[in-house]
Amino acid sequence: MSRTPTRAFHGERSNAYLSWLAIAVAGFVGAQALVDGRIHETLFAATVVIVAIVPVVALESTRAALPWEVTTVAVAALLVATIFPDLWRRQLVLYTGGAAIALALTLEVHALTEVRLERWFAVAVVTMVSASIAAVWAMVTWIRDLLAGTAILASNAELMWLLITATTAGLFAGVCFDLYYRHFPGDELVSAPVDGIDEDVFAIEADIDGRPPLEERLPVSGGLQRVLVQVLRLGMVAMAGYGAVTLDFGAVSNATAMLAVTFVPTLLRHRYDLPFDSGLVLWVTVVVFMHSIGSFYIYDRSFWWHNLTHPLSATLVGGVGYVAIRVLDEHREEIHLPPELTPGFIVIFVLSFGVFWEIGEFGFDVVAGITGLEMPLAQHGLDDTMSDILFNTIGAIVVARWGLPYLTDVTDAVTDRLDGWSPLES
Repeated sequence: MSRTPTRAFHGERSNAYLSWLAIAVAGFVGAQALVDGRIHETLFAATVVIVAIVPVVALESTRAALPWEVTTVAVAALLVATIFPDLWRRQLVLYTGGAAIALALTLEVHALTEVRLERWFAVAVVTMVSASIAAVWAMVTWIRDLLAGTAILASNAELMWLLITATTAGLFAGVCFDLYYRHFPGDELVSAPVDGIDEDVFAIEADIDGRPPLEERLPVSGGLQRVLVQVLRLGMVAMAGYGAVTLDFGAVSNATAMLAVTFVPTLLRHRYDLPFDSGLVLWVTVVVFMHSIGSFYIYDRSFWWHNLTHPLSATLVGGVGYVAIRVLDEHREEIHLPPELTPGFIVIFVLSFGVFWEIGEFGFDVVAGITGLEMPLAQHGLDDTMSDILFNTIGAIVVARWGLPYLTDVTDAVTDRLDGWSPLES
Protein backbone atom coordinates (compact mmCIF):
# COMPACT_ATOMS: atom_id res chain seq x y z
CA MET A 1 0.00 0.00 0.00
CA SER A 2 1.35 3.39 -0.94
CA ARG A 3 2.27 5.62 1.95
CA THR A 4 0.67 9.05 2.16
CA PRO A 5 1.41 11.99 4.46
CA THR A 6 -1.72 11.31 6.52
CA ARG A 7 -0.82 7.62 6.74
CA ALA A 8 2.42 8.69 8.43
CA PHE A 9 0.29 9.49 11.48
CA HIS A 10 -1.36 6.03 11.41
CA GLY A 11 1.72 3.98 10.65
CA GLU A 12 2.97 0.80 12.20
CA ARG A 13 2.81 0.33 15.94
CA SER A 14 6.58 0.68 16.07
CA ASN A 15 6.28 4.28 14.86
CA ALA A 16 3.82 5.08 17.66
CA TYR A 17 5.93 3.29 20.28
CA LEU A 18 9.08 5.15 19.29
CA SER A 19 7.23 8.47 19.23
CA TRP A 20 5.71 7.93 22.68
CA LEU A 21 9.13 6.95 24.00
CA ALA A 22 10.54 10.20 22.65
CA ILE A 23 7.66 12.14 24.23
CA ALA A 24 8.31 10.47 27.58
CA VAL A 25 12.00 11.33 27.41
CA ALA A 26 11.19 14.94 26.53
CA GLY A 27 8.73 15.16 29.42
CA PHE A 28 11.23 13.71 31.91
CA VAL A 29 14.08 15.98 30.81
CA GLY A 30 11.77 19.00 30.76
CA ALA A 31 10.49 18.28 34.27
CA GLN A 32 14.05 18.00 35.57
CA ALA A 33 14.97 21.24 33.79
CA LEU A 34 11.99 22.99 35.39
CA VAL A 35 13.12 21.87 38.85
CA ASP A 36 16.66 23.09 38.12
CA GLY A 37 15.41 26.43 36.76
CA ARG A 38 16.79 25.90 33.23
CA ILE A 39 14.32 27.88 31.15
CA HIS A 40 15.52 26.94 27.66
CA GLU A 41 15.38 23.19 28.24
CA THR A 42 11.95 23.61 29.88
CA LEU A 43 10.59 25.63 26.95
CA PHE A 44 12.02 23.23 24.39
CA ALA A 45 10.71 20.10 26.12
CA ALA A 46 7.25 21.62 26.61
CA THR A 47 7.10 22.62 22.95
CA VAL A 48 8.13 19.13 21.79
CA VAL A 49 5.52 17.41 23.97
CA ILE A 50 2.70 19.74 22.91
CA VAL A 51 3.52 19.47 19.21
CA ALA A 52 3.95 15.68 19.37
CA ILE A 53 0.56 14.99 20.96
CA VAL A 54 -1.40 17.18 18.52
CA PRO A 55 -2.10 14.21 16.16
CA VAL A 56 -3.21 12.09 19.13
CA VAL A 57 -5.76 14.71 20.18
CA ALA A 58 -6.86 15.62 16.66
CA LEU A 59 -7.31 12.04 15.45
CA GLU A 60 -8.35 10.58 18.83
CA SER A 61 -5.90 7.72 18.53
CA THR A 62 -2.85 6.84 20.58
CA ARG A 63 -1.33 5.39 17.42
CA ALA A 64 -1.53 8.74 15.66
CA ALA A 65 2.00 10.04 15.74
CA LEU A 66 4.51 12.07 13.83
CA PRO A 67 7.12 10.08 11.90
CA TRP A 68 9.39 8.86 14.67
CA GLU A 69 12.44 10.30 12.92
CA VAL A 70 11.15 13.86 13.36
CA THR A 71 10.30 13.49 17.04
CA THR A 72 13.57 11.69 17.72
CA VAL A 73 15.66 14.45 16.14
CA ALA A 74 13.92 17.04 18.32
CA VAL A 75 14.47 15.00 21.50
CA ALA A 76 18.07 14.28 20.48
CA ALA A 77 18.72 18.03 20.43
CA LEU A 78 17.29 18.26 23.95
CA LEU A 79 19.51 15.42 25.19
CA VAL A 80 22.63 16.83 23.54
CA ALA A 81 21.97 20.20 25.17
CA THR A 82 22.03 18.61 28.62
CA ILE A 83 25.58 17.37 27.98
CA PHE A 84 27.12 20.83 27.68
CA PRO A 85 27.94 22.54 30.98
CA ASP A 86 27.89 26.08 29.61
CA LEU A 87 24.67 27.96 28.93
CA TRP A 88 25.70 29.36 25.55
CA ARG A 89 26.26 26.00 23.85
CA ARG A 90 23.08 24.58 25.37
CA GLN A 91 21.09 27.44 23.91
CA LEU A 92 22.78 27.05 20.53
CA VAL A 93 21.85 23.36 20.34
CA LEU A 94 18.25 23.98 21.39
CA TYR A 95 17.69 26.82 18.93
CA THR A 96 19.06 24.53 16.22
CA GLY A 97 16.68 21.79 17.36
CA GLY A 98 13.79 24.21 17.04
CA ALA A 99 13.95 23.56 13.31
CA ALA A 100 12.82 19.97 13.95
CA ILE A 101 9.80 21.36 15.79
CA ALA A 102 9.09 23.66 12.85
CA LEU A 103 9.25 20.66 10.52
CA ALA A 104 6.90 18.71 12.79
CA LEU A 105 4.38 21.56 12.82
CA THR A 106 4.45 21.78 9.03
CA LEU A 107 3.91 18.03 8.71
CA GLU A 108 0.93 18.26 11.07
CA VAL A 109 -0.59 21.17 9.19
CA HIS A 110 -0.33 19.12 5.99
CA ALA A 111 -1.89 16.03 7.47
CA LEU A 112 -4.59 17.56 9.64
CA THR A 113 -5.83 20.59 7.68
CA GLU A 114 -6.74 21.61 4.14
CA VAL A 115 -3.41 23.39 3.68
CA ARG A 116 -1.58 22.79 0.42
CA LEU A 117 2.01 23.95 0.01
CA GLU A 118 4.01 23.90 -3.18
CA ARG A 119 7.49 22.55 -2.54
CA TRP A 120 9.36 25.87 -2.64
CA PHE A 121 6.70 27.43 -0.44
CA ALA A 122 6.89 24.53 2.01
CA VAL A 123 10.61 25.15 2.41
CA ALA A 124 9.89 28.84 3.06
CA VAL A 125 7.18 28.02 5.59
CA VAL A 126 9.41 25.69 7.61
CA THR A 127 12.12 28.36 7.63
CA MET A 128 9.67 31.05 8.78
CA VAL A 129 8.21 28.83 11.49
CA SER A 130 11.69 28.00 12.78
CA ALA A 131 12.62 31.69 12.93
CA SER A 132 9.30 32.46 14.66
CA ILE A 133 9.82 29.75 17.28
CA ALA A 134 13.27 31.17 18.01
CA ALA A 135 11.81 34.67 18.33
CA VAL A 136 9.15 33.50 20.79
CA TRP A 137 11.71 31.61 22.90
CA ALA A 138 13.96 34.67 22.91
CA MET A 139 11.09 36.94 24.00
CA VAL A 140 10.13 34.62 26.85
CA THR A 141 13.75 34.41 27.99
CA TRP A 142 14.29 38.16 27.73
CA ILE A 143 11.14 38.95 29.70
CA ARG A 144 12.20 36.46 32.37
CA ASP A 145 15.62 38.11 32.52
CA LEU A 146 13.97 41.49 33.05
CA LEU A 147 11.67 40.21 35.79
CA ALA A 148 14.19 38.00 37.60
CA GLY A 149 17.30 40.10 37.09
CA THR A 150 19.10 37.26 35.31
CA ALA A 151 21.19 37.33 32.15
CA ILE A 152 20.34 34.13 30.29
CA LEU A 153 20.46 36.19 27.09
CA ALA A 154 23.87 37.66 27.85
CA SER A 155 24.38 39.96 24.87
CA ASN A 156 22.93 41.08 21.57
CA ALA A 157 25.65 39.22 19.67
CA GLU A 158 24.74 35.94 21.38
CA LEU A 159 21.05 36.53 20.63
CA MET A 160 21.77 37.20 16.98
CA TRP A 161 23.82 34.02 16.58
CA LEU A 162 20.97 32.08 18.16
CA LEU A 163 18.53 33.57 15.63
CA ILE A 164 20.92 33.00 12.73
CA THR A 165 21.44 29.39 13.78
CA ALA A 166 17.70 28.76 14.14
CA THR A 167 16.92 30.32 10.76
CA THR A 168 19.69 28.42 8.98
CA ALA A 169 18.61 25.15 10.60
CA GLY A 170 15.02 25.95 9.57
CA LEU A 171 16.08 26.32 5.96
CA PHE A 172 17.86 22.95 6.17
CA ALA A 173 14.76 21.38 7.75
CA GLY A 174 12.65 22.87 4.97
CA VAL A 175 14.85 21.18 2.37
CA CYS A 176 14.48 17.94 4.33
CA PHE A 177 10.70 18.46 4.21
CA ASP A 178 10.90 18.68 0.44
CA LEU A 179 13.08 15.58 0.14
CA TYR A 180 10.82 13.68 2.55
CA TYR A 181 7.74 14.27 0.42
CA ARG A 182 9.48 13.25 -2.78
CA HIS A 183 9.00 9.67 -1.57
CA PHE A 184 5.22 10.03 -1.80
CA PRO A 185 3.20 9.50 -4.97
CA GLY A 186 1.95 12.50 -6.90
CA ASP A 187 3.48 15.79 -7.87
CA GLU A 188 1.98 17.98 -5.16
CA LEU A 189 2.35 18.24 -1.41
CA VAL A 190 -1.30 17.54 -0.73
CA SER A 191 -2.28 15.71 2.43
CA ALA A 192 -5.94 16.65 2.73
CA PRO A 193 -7.11 17.38 -0.83
CA VAL A 194 -9.67 20.12 -1.27
CA ASP A 195 -11.73 19.86 -4.42
CA GLY A 196 -13.44 22.80 -6.03
CA ILE A 197 -12.17 25.57 -3.77
CA ASP A 198 -14.34 28.61 -4.33
CA GLU A 199 -12.28 31.58 -5.45
CA ASP A 200 -14.13 33.71 -2.89
CA VAL A 201 -13.54 31.31 -0.01
CA PHE A 202 -11.38 33.81 1.85
CA ALA A 203 -14.01 36.51 1.80
CA ILE A 204 -16.89 34.17 2.62
CA GLU A 205 -15.39 32.00 5.34
CA ALA A 206 -13.32 34.74 6.94
CA ASP A 207 -16.39 36.99 7.08
CA ILE A 208 -14.55 39.99 5.71
CA ASP A 209 -16.87 40.99 2.87
CA GLY A 210 -19.22 43.87 3.30
CA ARG A 211 -16.99 45.75 5.73
CA PRO A 212 -16.66 49.51 5.14
CA PRO A 213 -13.25 50.65 3.81
CA LEU A 214 -10.76 52.23 6.17
CA GLU A 215 -11.51 55.64 4.68
CA GLU A 216 -15.05 55.44 6.06
CA ARG A 217 -14.00 54.07 9.44
CA LEU A 218 -11.64 56.92 10.31
CA PRO A 219 -13.10 59.83 12.32
CA VAL A 220 -12.13 62.42 9.66
CA SER A 221 -13.45 62.92 6.15
CA GLY A 222 -11.79 61.54 3.04
CA GLY A 223 -10.87 65.05 1.94
CA LEU A 224 -9.12 65.79 5.21
CA GLN A 225 -7.33 62.42 5.01
CA ARG A 226 -5.89 63.43 1.64
CA VAL A 227 -4.81 66.81 3.04
CA LEU A 228 -3.05 65.07 5.93
CA VAL A 229 -1.19 62.86 3.48
CA GLN A 230 0.14 65.93 1.66
CA VAL A 231 1.12 67.62 4.93
CA LEU A 232 3.11 64.57 6.04
CA ARG A 233 4.80 64.37 2.65
CA LEU A 234 5.82 68.02 2.93
CA GLY A 235 7.26 67.22 6.34
CA MET A 236 9.49 64.57 4.78
CA VAL A 237 10.52 66.99 2.04
CA ALA A 238 11.50 69.47 4.77
CA MET A 239 13.58 66.80 6.54
CA ALA A 240 15.37 65.94 3.29
CA GLY A 241 15.98 69.64 2.60
CA TYR A 242 17.42 70.21 6.07
CA GLY A 243 19.69 67.21 5.63
CA ALA A 244 20.94 68.59 2.31
CA VAL A 245 21.70 72.00 3.83
CA THR A 246 23.55 70.50 6.80
CA LEU A 247 25.27 67.85 4.63
CA ASP A 248 23.59 65.10 6.63
CA PHE A 249 23.31 62.60 3.80
CA GLY A 250 21.86 59.94 6.08
CA ALA A 251 18.88 62.19 6.78
CA VAL A 252 18.53 62.96 3.07
CA SER A 253 18.52 59.31 2.01
CA ASN A 254 16.17 58.24 4.81
CA ALA A 255 13.61 61.01 4.24
CA THR A 256 13.75 60.58 0.47
CA ALA A 257 13.23 56.82 0.69
CA MET A 258 10.31 57.22 3.10
CA LEU A 259 8.76 59.88 0.87
CA ALA A 260 8.99 57.55 -2.13
CA VAL A 261 7.16 54.82 -0.20
CA THR A 262 4.16 57.13 0.34
CA PHE A 263 3.68 57.36 -3.43
CA VAL A 264 3.61 53.60 -3.98
CA PRO A 265 -0.16 53.25 -3.26
CA THR A 266 -0.88 56.22 -5.53
CA LEU A 267 1.26 54.75 -8.30
CA LEU A 268 -0.44 51.36 -8.00
CA ARG A 269 -3.85 53.00 -8.02
CA HIS A 270 -3.17 55.00 -11.19
CA ARG A 271 -1.12 52.37 -13.00
CA TYR A 272 -3.13 49.24 -12.13
CA ASP A 273 -6.42 50.69 -10.88
CA LEU A 274 -5.98 49.12 -7.44
CA PRO A 275 -8.53 50.42 -4.91
CA PHE A 276 -6.26 52.17 -2.40
CA ASP A 277 -8.69 54.44 -0.60
CA SER A 278 -7.46 57.56 1.17
CA GLY A 279 -7.56 55.76 4.52
CA LEU A 280 -5.05 53.13 3.37
CA VAL A 281 -2.80 55.79 1.83
CA LEU A 282 -2.91 57.76 5.09
CA TRP A 283 -2.08 54.60 7.06
CA VAL A 284 1.03 53.96 4.92
CA THR A 285 2.05 57.62 5.05
CA VAL A 286 1.70 57.92 8.83
CA VAL A 287 3.82 54.81 9.38
CA VAL A 288 6.70 55.91 7.14
CA PHE A 289 6.53 59.51 8.40
CA MET A 290 6.90 58.32 11.99
CA HIS A 291 9.93 56.27 11.00
CA SER A 292 11.35 59.20 9.06
CA ILE A 293 11.04 61.74 11.86
CA GLY A 294 12.24 59.14 14.33
CA SER A 295 15.46 58.61 12.37
CA PHE A 296 15.77 62.35 11.84
CA TYR A 297 15.47 63.42 15.48
CA ILE A 298 13.46 61.37 18.00
CA TYR A 299 15.05 57.89 18.04
CA ASP A 300 18.23 59.13 19.69
CA ARG A 301 16.27 61.04 22.32
CA SER A 302 13.33 58.82 23.24
CA PHE A 303 12.90 55.05 23.51
CA TRP A 304 9.09 55.13 23.42
CA TRP A 305 8.90 56.49 19.87
CA HIS A 306 10.89 53.52 18.67
CA ASN A 307 8.48 51.15 20.43
CA LEU A 308 5.53 52.92 18.83
CA THR A 309 6.79 52.79 15.25
CA HIS A 310 7.67 49.09 15.23
CA PRO A 311 4.15 47.71 15.72
CA LEU A 312 2.89 50.16 13.11
CA SER A 313 5.53 48.96 10.64
CA ALA A 314 4.58 45.38 11.46
CA THR A 315 1.03 46.10 10.34
CA LEU A 316 2.37 47.07 6.91
CA VAL A 317 4.46 43.91 6.71
CA GLY A 318 1.42 41.87 7.73
CA GLY A 319 -0.62 43.55 5.02
CA VAL A 320 1.98 42.62 2.41
CA GLY A 321 1.96 39.04 3.69
CA TYR A 322 -1.83 38.88 3.42
CA VAL A 323 -1.79 40.14 -0.16
CA ALA A 324 0.95 37.66 -1.06
CA ILE A 325 -0.84 34.60 0.34
CA ARG A 326 -4.12 35.63 -1.27
CA VAL A 327 -2.42 35.97 -4.65
CA LEU A 328 -0.68 32.61 -4.31
CA ASP A 329 -3.88 30.93 -3.14
CA GLU A 330 -5.84 32.26 -6.10
CA HIS A 331 -3.27 31.60 -8.79
CA ARG A 332 -1.36 28.48 -7.72
CA GLU A 333 -3.36 25.26 -7.61
CA GLU A 334 -0.64 23.69 -5.46
CA ILE A 335 -1.08 26.31 -2.72
CA HIS A 336 -4.07 26.77 -0.45
CA LEU A 337 -4.31 28.31 3.01
CA PRO A 338 -7.72 28.00 4.69
CA PRO A 339 -9.11 31.34 5.92
CA GLU A 340 -9.18 30.22 9.53
CA LEU A 341 -5.39 29.76 9.40
CA THR A 342 -4.69 33.05 7.64
CA PRO A 343 -4.26 35.16 10.82
CA GLY A 344 -1.75 32.64 12.18
CA PHE A 345 0.20 32.75 8.93
CA ILE A 346 0.27 36.55 9.08
CA VAL A 347 1.75 36.48 12.59
CA ILE A 348 4.40 33.95 11.52
CA PHE A 349 5.17 35.99 8.40
CA VAL A 350 5.70 39.19 10.41
CA LEU A 351 7.62 37.47 13.22
CA SER A 352 10.01 35.79 10.78
CA PHE A 353 10.38 38.97 8.73
CA GLY A 354 11.39 40.76 11.93
CA VAL A 355 14.02 38.09 12.61
CA PHE A 356 15.35 38.37 9.05
CA TRP A 357 15.47 42.16 9.42
CA GLU A 358 17.42 41.96 12.68
CA ILE A 359 19.85 39.50 11.09
CA GLY A 360 20.33 41.99 8.25
CA GLU A 361 21.02 44.82 10.70
CA PHE A 362 23.50 42.59 12.52
CA GLY A 363 25.22 41.89 9.21
CA PHE A 364 25.48 45.64 8.56
CA ASP A 365 27.06 46.05 12.01
CA VAL A 366 29.64 43.38 11.20
CA VAL A 367 30.48 45.05 7.89
CA ALA A 368 30.71 48.45 9.59
CA GLY A 369 33.06 47.03 12.21
CA ILE A 370 35.34 45.56 9.55
CA THR A 371 35.33 48.45 7.08
CA GLY A 372 34.69 51.45 9.32
CA LEU A 373 31.94 52.59 6.96
CA GLU A 374 28.65 54.02 8.19
CA MET A 375 25.79 51.65 7.43
CA PRO A 376 22.13 52.64 6.79
CA LEU A 377 20.92 50.18 9.44
CA ALA A 378 22.35 49.38 12.86
CA GLN A 379 21.46 47.66 16.11
CA HIS A 380 21.71 49.30 19.51
CA GLY A 381 22.04 46.46 21.96
CA LEU A 382 20.07 43.51 23.30
CA ASP A 383 17.14 45.46 24.71
CA ASP A 384 16.74 47.34 21.43
CA THR A 385 16.65 44.12 19.39
CA MET A 386 14.28 42.33 21.74
CA SER A 387 11.90 45.29 22.04
CA ASP A 388 11.84 45.43 18.21
CA ILE A 389 10.82 41.76 18.04
CA LEU A 390 8.27 42.16 20.85
CA PHE A 391 6.54 45.18 19.31
CA ASN A 392 6.67 43.60 15.86
CA THR A 393 4.71 40.72 17.37
CA ILE A 394 2.14 43.11 18.81
CA GLY A 395 1.69 44.76 15.41
CA ALA A 396 1.35 41.36 13.74
CA ILE A 397 -1.42 40.33 16.13
CA VAL A 398 -3.24 43.63 15.61
CA VAL A 399 -3.30 43.40 11.82
CA ALA A 400 -4.11 39.66 11.88
CA ARG A 401 -6.99 40.19 14.30
CA TRP A 402 -8.51 43.46 13.08
CA GLY A 403 -6.79 44.70 9.91
CA LEU A 404 -7.47 42.10 7.21
CA PRO A 405 -10.99 43.30 6.25
CA TYR A 406 -9.56 46.66 5.15
CA LEU A 407 -7.20 44.95 2.72
CA THR A 408 -9.78 42.71 1.06
CA ASP A 409 -10.66 45.08 -1.80
CA VAL A 410 -6.98 45.60 -2.59
CA THR A 411 -6.14 41.89 -2.52
CA ASP A 412 -9.17 41.04 -4.65
CA ALA A 413 -8.08 43.64 -7.20
CA VAL A 414 -4.48 42.39 -7.19
CA THR A 415 -5.56 38.80 -7.84
CA ASP A 416 -7.84 39.96 -10.65
CA ARG A 417 -5.08 42.03 -12.27
CA LEU A 418 -2.70 39.06 -12.14
CA ASP A 419 -5.05 36.71 -13.97
CA GLY A 420 -3.19 35.33 -16.93
CA TRP A 421 0.22 36.50 -15.72
CA SER A 422 2.43 33.59 -16.80
CA PRO A 423 4.74 33.34 -13.75
CA LEU A 424 1.70 32.56 -11.62
CA GLU A 425 0.22 30.05 -13.99
CA SER A 426 0.55 26.38 -13.06
